[in-house]
Amino acid sequence: MLNLVVVPLMPLVGALTANLSELIRGENKEFHPNLSVGIKTFTLAAAAFTLVWFALLITAITTGGGSDVLAGIEVLALFMIGLGLYLSLKATRFLSETAQLWMYRLALPVTLTACLLVSLFG
Repeated sequence: MLNLVVVPLMPLVGALTANLSELIRGENKEFHPNLSVGIKTFTLAAAAFTLVWFALLITAITTGGGSDVLAGIEVLALFMIGLGLYLSLKATRFLSETAQLWMYRLALPVTLTACLLVSLFG
């Protein structure tokens, strides 16, 4: 069972991953046609998108440990809930272009921090 303090972090990482997925696939232009993403920002967002899957796996394994498989499954389920809600609500439309850019730029540190906190305190 996960610590209730860290429960909101995994849906946050899931929503952030869905946002990055929209950038990688080019779907962000639907709601922000004038958004100009530079090469540095795109590279950082692509690195965060790649790293999130590894960090998610390590977080689920570390949280579950050798005996508590349920905690690892909870981590993955909470991640999928955040991913699904973001995609089903098309939450990109609620963000301004400036907020969207900062979300891409801060995706890597937010993902790493959230996964570390869940691993340590989950």
